[in-house]
Amino acid sequence: MTTIICRQISNDEELAQCFDIRRKVFVQEQHLFEDTDIDDHDGHAIYLAAFFQNRIIGTVRMYGDDAGNWWGGRLAVLKKYRGRAGRELVLAAVAEAKLQGAVHFFANILSENVNFFKNIGWRCVKEEFVLHGRPHQLVEADLSLKKNN
Repeated sequence: MTTIICRQISNDEELAQCFDIRRKVFVQEQHLFEDTDIDDHDGHAIYLAAFFQNRIIGTVRMYGDDAGNWWGGRLAVLKKYRGRAGRELVLAAVAEAKLQGAVHFFANILSENVNFFKNIGWRCVKEEFVLHGRPHQLVEADLSLKKNN
């Protein structure tokens, strides 16, 4: 079995591939956005990518705020690779948030994905709300957990 490797992207070509995956997932598949999901956070975010056989198959971005909180988002994995690659990306993002000195690590996720996040140590911290026309949940990572959980 070939391993999925998650790491920060290292060049503009990898960033373009991450944006392409996000467009496929959030615009074409989920219809969360009409044309693009790119926003103001993309200019200062850290991007992680999941590689399988030297090909990017998924991505997540993360960024800090002035209060020492970190935010993860735009977790997107090509349909064929969902599940394991998504899990690896989230765990890598939690590890990176710890390296960045995060006090808290939050994400606004589609409510349908709550169990996925709960199974890897995240908890819901707010009532469900609507974002981009779909139910979402604010979740927080347990930064005390080890990466291999």
